[in-house]
Amino acid sequence: MVEIIPKLAPERPLWQEILFYLGIVLLVAAIGAYFGLGYLQKEGTDKIQSLEEQISAVRTAEVTALKKDLSAKEEKINNFSNLLDNHRITTALFPFLGQICHPQVQFLSLEFNASSQGYTVGIPAKAESFRALYQQLLILKDQDLVTKMEVAGIALGKEGGIDFKLDLSLSPKIFKFE
Repeated sequence: MVEIIPKLAPERPLWQEILFYLGIVLLVAAIGAYFGLGYLQKEGTDKIQSLEEQISAVRTAEVTALKKDLSAKEEKINNFSNLLDNHRITTALFPFLGQICHPQVQFLSLEFNASSQGYTVGIPAKAESFRALYQQLLILKDQDLVTKMEVAGIALGKEGGIDFKLDLSLSPKIFKFE
């Protein structure tokens, strides 16, 4: 049957009312927090990017100064390396000559010439005999550091012995700085 007299709608309990309004407040708070946190994130990202740009600008100046300083030091090191590589120790010739000199041969003087073709040494010398001269030439021939050898002006000396002149071409290895 159809009821003609309307009945009153049942009232909701208070706890349901509180939960309903609390849910609406939480929904509005969540939506606000979403947009608020998005704004704060964007602002933080912009601030970080700005600080990174400032840091990179400062670093760029520092890096440029450091690179300039390092390149100057690198150039000095390279120059020093070139000096060491190209430096020749001509005094190394004397111990070498002392080692190869026959006991009966006397070197009288020394003419040293360094040129683009190599190193040459002219040595006027005196030997006690032809045998000593021959042995001296054999000693020089066996030396790896002597690249070319010429003997000139062989003559009998006024006081005895044999006068001669040695012209030696030497390997650059003897003059290397090690």
